[in-house]
Amino acid sequence: MLTGTLFSMLIVAIVAILIGVFLAKQSLRTHYNLYYLMWKSGMRLYERDVALEGMIHDDRFRKSLAGISVSEFNFRFPSTFFELKRLPPTAKSNQRYFIDDYAQAQREDGRFVFVWLAIFEDGKLVELEIYKP
Repeated sequence: MLTGTLFSMLIVAIVAILIGVFLAKQSLRTHYNLYYLMWKSGMRLYERDVALEGMIHDDRFRKSLAGISVSEFNFRFPSTFFELKRLPPTAKSNQRYFIDDYAQAQREDGRFVFVWLAIFEDGKLVELEIYKP
């Protein structure tokens, strides 16, 4: 017969396995899928689709990134965001805008539509949201 401690450990292991299976089966479009949770905690390498899809509904995580530097942001999201060639008219002089679409980021008129938008003020992230015109 199993002792109380061994039985408790077995129950915890079974529950952990069931939770892992549940999370692994989740769509990449959810912020509680296993791959997204592992990336967010630093246990998995960055994958653009996993990160951006998961962040759509993870407002708390996006807000937790406020205050990180441009270099920290680029490390967290490698080869994903591109600095706008021309700032929009509403931008302040101390702001930098980054979006996840290279072609739109290079436009001379500074216009862009439906992109992930990261706004930095004085070198610190102040906003990371999906921009929908």
